[in-house]
Amino acid sequence: MKESYFKTELYNLVNNDTSIFEFIQSGSLDGIWYWDLENPENEWMSSKFWEILGYNPDKKKHLVSEWQDIIFQRDLKVAMENFEKHCIDPSYPYDQIVRYRHKDGSTVWIRCRGLSIRDENGKAIRMLGAHTDITDLKETEKEILRLTKEYEKVFNGTQDAMFLIKVLETSKFRYVRNNIAHQNKTGITLEKIINKSPQELLGKEMGDFVTGNYRKCVIGKKSITYEERLSLPGGNCIWSTTLTPIVEGDYVSHIVGSATDITERKKLELELEKHANHDKLTGLPNRRLFFEVLDRMILENERDKTKFALLFLDLDGFKDINDNYGHKVGDEVLIIVGRRLLNCIRKSDTVARMGGDEFTIVLRNIKDDTVIDNIVRKIHTALQEVMYIDSYEGRVNSSIGVAIYPDNGRDSETLLKNADSSMYEIKKNGKGGFAKS
Repeated sequence: MKESYFKTELYNLVNNDTSIFEFIQSGSLDGIWYWDLENPENEWMSSKFWEILGYNPDKKKHLVSEWQDIIFQRDLKVAMENFEKHCIDPSYPYDQIVRYRHKDGSTVWIRCRGLSIRDENGKAIRMLGAHTDITDLKETEKEILRLTKEYEKVFNGTQDAMFLIKVLETSKFRYVRNNIAHQNKTGITLEKIINKSPQELLGKEMGDFVTGNYRKCVIGKKSITYEERLSLPGGNCIWSTTLTPIVEGDYVSHIVGSATDITERKKLELELEKHANHDKLTGLPNRRLFFEVLDRMILENERDKTKFALLFLDLDGFKDINDNYGHKVGDEVLIIVGRRLLNCIRKSDTVARMGGDEFTIVLRNIKDDTVIDNIVRKIHTALQEVMYIDSYEGRVNSSIGVAIYPDNGRDSETLLKNADSSMYEIKKNGKGGFAKS
């Protein structure tokens, strides 16, 4: 590149006007120094250098010992090593960052650069150098490092599985990193997740699924929380995931994900729900769930103008079994009865244990009495079959009352009352059989 005439002009100005040099050294640098290598104790230091360190330049001598007493000795050693290398080889840069002790005791960071001036034999006889105060930069770096360490402690110290996503476009995302908890719980290492798209990491189907949630977060520009069931290297899990967008200006640049494994909690909830709604002995729906089903059936059939049947069943002979063979055999009888009832009904029907030896059955979609008669006869016959429990062989019978919606009632209380009344009519007439309201 051809040199500009401005460079020559500037050189001439510096040579002919000392004020130009003074402006350059005071306006663009934090101190200039000029060192006599033939008389190493002698060195000129510009005033600005001493002012940065809090000293009065007028009270400072132009001697090397002036600054060597306040430089950090470890940094002085590095500077002298670089100085010697530069004197031997001019291509080796004399450029390092050193620390000085300010007059008030604080630390001042200085970038010190220099260039050797040599005689006709190539011997270094002078050094011209410049100082740049980079204390603010170092303090900023220190603060950034502190914040980075704090971030790392939080990011990797939390028990929640966390991950960071780069938003490329509305529908395109790349994983940046994940924390240790995420790696341990998912089986996905940091190396596997870095710069991967959801589809590359999780496969197309699952990747498209999670991408849909990421897209919602970006479009809404607000946090969203949802549950998701994922198949990962660490196993199949249910996660409660929160996505938080990082908004820069008017667009989302990143998404921070935080996920908690709620698999065990969900299992516990299902178990609690099962215990709350199902009979512990037989596993059948209990009285509480039965009434929920019955009320729902009433609403559906009222809407659709259809019919259903409610059966109320009481075991005949069960009390004698309990009295003669004990509650253990009695419990086994109830379990067997429950299984037989399930085998007699359709998948759309419901069997519930009301308590003791009483059961209820809801038969859906009853178009005529023939359907009811067939199922009730099937139940009545099945329950009379012999039961083998350890050394016990025995039979029970059943009395079954039937009420039909809406013919025998339009609410759960009336239907149950009429089915119960029909059952007791059979009991009074000798037990064993069935009757309609």
